[in-house]
Amino acid sequence: MARPGWHNEAHVLLPRPRRPMNTTREVWATPEWRRQAEQWIDLVLEGFGVTRTGPSEQPRIRLWSTQLTVPTDHGTLWFKENNLGQFAEASILSLLGELAPDHVAAPLAIEPSRGWMLSADHGATLDSLGSGDASVWARITGDFADLQQIVAPHGERLFQAGLVLMNPEVAANFVENQLLLHTGLPPEHPLHLSAEEADDVVGRLPAIHEAVEVLRGVAVPLSLDHNDLHARNCFLPGTSADPLRFFDFADSYWAHPFSTLLVPITRMREQWRTTADDPRIAAVVDAYLERWTGYAPLAELRTAVEPALRLAGVHRYGSWLRLLVYADDDSMRAYAPAALHYLRTLTDPVLGSGRTP
Repeated sequence: MARPGWHNEAHVLLPRPRRPMNTTREVWATPEWRRQAEQWIDLVLEGFGVTRTGPSEQPRIRLWSTQLTVPTDHGTLWFKENNLGQFAEASILSLLGELAPDHVAAPLAIEPSRGWMLSADHGATLDSLGSGDASVWARITGDFADLQQIVAPHGERLFQAGLVLMNPEVAANFVENQLLLHTGLPPEHPLHLSAEEADDVVGRLPAIHEAVEVLRGVAVPLSLDHNDLHARNCFLPGTSADPLRFFDFADSYWAHPFSTLLVPITRMREQWRTTADDPRIAAVVDAYLERWTGYAPLAELRTAVEPALRLAGVHRYGSWLRLLVYADDDSMRAYAPAALHYLRTLTDPVLGSGRTP
């Protein structure tokens, strides 16, 4: 019998029949877009009684988002608009700020119909410490586990705010549906897969089903998978007793919470130039799992890690794909390989055989 909250739901991405006249990155560089954004910012500032102290600047335009920095008499504020594939981040982060105000950098104001948000500058991010020590990673994952448990009862509200569902039971079906997209594209398209490549992915799907069966036997609720959890996506706390404040939830899913460990494990391996069996990585994973021992014993929780990491590859693939639906040609060529990487490596062991089902 399925656990409460394990529904047969997933998002399916289909290619658009034609590319819009102006790509998102082109629109973000236009005076008209800038004028509209500035007008909204000024309305927000007026409502808060805040005064500009200089012109705003646009530090970057990327496939996934653009920002404006706004100097004011209350410090620098940050405006953000996302790619349409991650349009709902403003609403999601606003709700997270309501549910867990001490754990996220909630926006000061949002415009849901445009996906706009204006946020305070919370200072330095954790990566400014310049440390890749295991204790830093344990702090990141442990504090995020606390956030996951706070929001776990609120999946329906987060879904209504726009958070995408990727329940474990539908992950394999989601991938199989997307293969029709890839094989149907012309061979020269960056997201094209040959029939042989698609068959290889299909051959990996039974391992996804096996992972789901293991996860169904461990009494951990679905929750928030950040899907890009690292030291640049959390602000330093005001005091050592305060939790980290997390941000940049554009890639997030409502899914198995342990999937959020994929990016930290990958980053630790890169930073330390080490292998998956490094005891420091095991210590960080256990520190994260210790926060969940109210649901199951530590030994049982450990059996769920590798299965959840298998599903995390689906989440990483899905987040890239929902961006690429709206990509210009240059961005498609640049980032399609990242999406296909996660598709081609689905079910490859992350921590090794010691934690596989």
